[in-house]
Amino acid sequence: MNKYNIISFFGFLALVIILPIYAWYEPTQRADAQDDLQNQYVTDASVIYVESCAVCHGIEGEGIGATPALNNAALQTAAYEDLFKVIARGRYGTAMTGWHDDEGGPYNDYQIQQLVALIRYADWTQIGELAAAQGLIPPTLPIPSVDPEMVAQIIEMSPETGSEWAAGFQLYASNCTVCHGIQGESTDLGLPLNTADIQSRDAEELIRIISEGVSGTAMVPWHNALTPEEIGAIVGFLQHWDEIEAEGVVLTPPEPVWVDIDDPASMLELGKRIYSTTCVACHAEEGSGGTGPALNSQQILTTRSDEQLRDTIVSGGWRPNSTMPSFGDRLTSVEIDALVSYLRAWEPTAPFVENPRGTQQGGGPPWLRTDDGATTTTPGQGQGRGNQGGGQGQGGPPWRDSGSPPGQSN
Repeated sequence: MNKYNIISFFGFLALVIILPIYAWYEPTQRADAQDDLQNQYVTDASVIYVESCAVCHGIEGEGIGATPALNNAALQTAAYEDLFKVIARGRYGTAMTGWHDDEGGPYNDYQIQQLVALIRYADWTQIGELAAAQGLIPPTLPIPSVDPEMVAQIIEMSPETGSEWAAGFQLYASNCTVCHGIQGESTDLGLPLNTADIQSRDAEELIRIISEGVSGTAMVPWHNALTPEEIGAIVGFLQHWDEIEAEGVVLTPPEPVWVDIDDPASMLELGKRIYSTTCVACHAEEGSGGTGPALNSQQILTTRSDEQLRDTIVSGGWRPNSTMPSFGDRLTSVEIDALVSYLRAWEPTAPFVENPRGTQQGGGPPWLRTDDGATTTTPGQGQGRGNQGGGQGQGGPPWRDSGSPPGQSN
């Protein structure tokens, strides 16, 4: 056998071996290439979305006011041609303008295709993170503004009780949307309130629930924050929400805002806004404590690192009886950093709080309480055998005055 025959034989043998292997891996490689292209489309489209679409459709595609949500299954399975046409040409009679350069818009065929891919395959949480990283902050747990014309319209509905309903409408907007949603649709923190069940319940029962809260849930008592008249007004609004809504009076979510995330003052202001709309109901104004612990205290701020504060916000309270919910899925990393910065700004002037956990959480450790919940010992002094000489238990553990071991968050 000459050398040419040998070369031909081994060449043929290589083809016999390589071709089946290639045929075996080709579908996988093709699928991987398609996935890579799809991911690239979505990544590029995310930047376009944040720049041009999020202000109307919401940072995570949730929709704002009358602008429809894009984060829904119906659109994810819609025909490609239909999605392309709406984005490129717009929709007649609506605020949706054409975005294709043929319509005077800024985008070409390729970019419109990328936006179609985003609607179909996007991880909207990641888009929210991308937007926040560029300074576009969602109206997280928003307090919507109330149009005075809405208030007047509600008052006109009922000469006898319209003023109470209008007051309840405004109180709901400023206090309840955080947990129960702007339209009462519920969130992962609170139950739906715009329902026939709520509207048919006895008013006294609803007043009791709002006043006293619901143990073991994020529904805190509101009797210290709202007057009985204000709580009654909220109940009046809830029980007539369907009638008010039928008149076209609805709350509209605020639009996203641009924040200079490289400016410490802007981040501090963002943290303050998040605290006032998210945390104040449990931790009170200036972190003075209520249902939740006093955050503005030496015991909290000098023993917790920024990372520990961040972990508590993300994961929720670690104590068995804690009602602190997790906010990791509700706040972007930029917002969490801003909130931590706001809390940290209290540290230089934070007071020593004798019982930072608050009397509403059981009055602190049992050795610090009498039967009526009052604190009877001074820091560093024990009770019972701890005060009876011999140094047995003298003073107790150094962290007992706070009710929290060092390095642990409430």
